[in-house]
Amino acid sequence: MHIPDGYISPKVFVPFYLLFIPLFVKGIKKLRRQLNQEVLPLLSSLTALSFILMMFNIPIPGGTSGHALGTALIAIIFGPWAGFMAICFVLMLQALLFGDGGITTYAINAISMGYVASFTGYYTYKFLKNKIPDKLNYFFSGWLSIVLASAVVAIVLGIEPSVAKNASGGPLYFPYGLKITLPAIVGSHMLFFGIIEGVFTLFGVSYFKRYINIEPGYETIGLKKGGADIFLFFLVVLLILLLVPLGLITENPAWGEWDLSFFHEKLGFIPLGIKHFSALYTAPLSGYTLPGMSPVASYYLSAILAVFFTTFIFYLFSRKRNVLFDKLFFINYLLVIFAVVVSSNLYFILTLLIIAFLLSGKDILQLLWRALAAILVFNLLSSIYFIVDKDFTSLLIFNLRTFTILYFTLLAGKKLNVFAIFSFSPFISYTLTLAYSQIINYLTTYEQMKQALNSRTVQKISLLNSYRILGYQISLFIKKSIENSKEIVQAINSRSVI
Repeated sequence: MHIPDGYISPKVFVPFYLLFIPLFVKGIKKLRRQLNQEVLPLLSSLTALSFILMMFNIPIPGGTSGHALGTALIAIIFGPWAGFMAICFVLMLQALLFGDGGITTYAINAISMGYVASFTGYYTYKFLKNKIPDKLNYFFSGWLSIVLASAVVAIVLGIEPSVAKNASGGPLYFPYGLKITLPAIVGSHMLFFGIIEGVFTLFGVSYFKRYINIEPGYETIGLKKGGADIFLFFLVVLLILLLVPLGLITENPAWGEWDLSFFHEKLGFIPLGIKHFSALYTAPLSGYTLPGMSPVASYYLSAILAVFFTTFIFYLFSRKRNVLFDKLFFINYLLVIFAVVVSSNLYFILTLLIIAFLLSGKDILQLLWRALAAILVFNLLSSIYFIVDKDFTSLLIFNLRTFTILYFTLLAGKKLNVFAIFSFSPFISYTLTLAYSQIINYLTTYEQMKQALNSRTVQKISLLNSYRILGYQISLFIKKSIENSKEIVQAINSRSVI
């Protein structure tokens, strides 16, 4: 349902922009006022999940394909304005970064897949609440949301042959009328994609109702007290991300998302409006492809980049530190490390690094210095190898990759609360606390030993004595570690922790 550039005439897309802009501004205000700081990471994750869902192109009979949206799920859980804004962000990233959907048609895509689908899903759920079983309500709300959204798209496309014609009556933009667009688009969504959307909404709402506290009228939305830790949900999103290449199983585009060759083959000509506006904007990662990388790797990295951008967008709405954001950013940290390791695209890595700089805030200079110092120490020999071979491209990518991984690691250590991240597991949390306390204990002991040595040394000690002191310190720490381990095991056994 992503309408590309050139399909819609200015007579139609300009009024849609005039309608969309005030809705978008109101949505920003609603999002800031209604959402508790706690749930922003959850909304961010569901928005990223919606993006991933749209990458799963499902083939259907007739040589076309389509996907679910996830709009109704977000609307039912977080309210209709949150659902609208989430899809606006998704479509914005898709259009600007990946060329999926047009710039001129962005308002139409956002209103149909965002506003119409969100408010339809939400008010259908509210109307049917306590009238039919909850699970059936969730399914039908999801089904109807995508069907009505597809109807808007079908109508907008179908009126084009009547709205914009040339002197001889031929189409200037999209050439097929309502008799074709309505059954083709709405029919496929009623029979196939609506069912997928309904099932996804059913399972999603059933899961999140256990964790989200929704006040009457959606004035505030927050987590239920005593709810289970939802860090596992972030891991589920991560697992779904691993299945993203399944979206490449079909090369058939969605109905109405064709390239220029399709019109030339089917009509014998390319409508002037489509030919002119289709080249209006070229996305940097058009078609979810990165230069020099395989389609599967490009698809993976595009999804990871989208998840990271989505998290960053919602992080801007957060006005204070949030434990769930710590957990979400830890998942993003793992994704970034994976993406940087497998990627050899210079611009992709630079994009991630720029985002890291933006997240650093006032700590940027300190982190930059530490990362650069480490690079000079550990990458020097490897860099000499590339210089000798005169492979300067590999030299740049190797050092940039290492610097980016190191910078993100230092940033994570500076910004994230590791103990909060693993709070879902008492055993892991206890182990981390124990390890951290031992590290602090050893550092304190080492500092005390340095002070004692300096206070008792009048002149510079010889190299031999330095080695003797170092050997003594190592021996002491080994003995101390063994003694501490025995005490910890005895304490654990006495308290029946394990």
